[in-house]
Amino acid sequence: MADHSIMSQVEVLSVMDTGRRRRWTEEEKFRIIEESYAARRRAAATVRHYEISRSLLTGWRREAREGLLAAADSPRN
Repeated sequence: MADHSIMSQVEVLSVMDTGRRRRWTEEEKFRIIEESYAARRRAAATVRHYEISRSLLTGWRREAREGLLAAADSPRN
């Protein structure tokens, strides 16, 4: 019987974390919110354009209505 030694190879992968977390200024949030209200069904297009989740936009809209965003002078429904 042949003697085969199995040598495992370990490959080290170097991962560069570019991060998906982005920081939005309140002015940017307000601009995105206004864009999402521009027309019917615009919210879906807005979240795709900025690559944000629908729930994030909904949260920003709620904050604007409640006056929690500094740039939110005229909250919408």
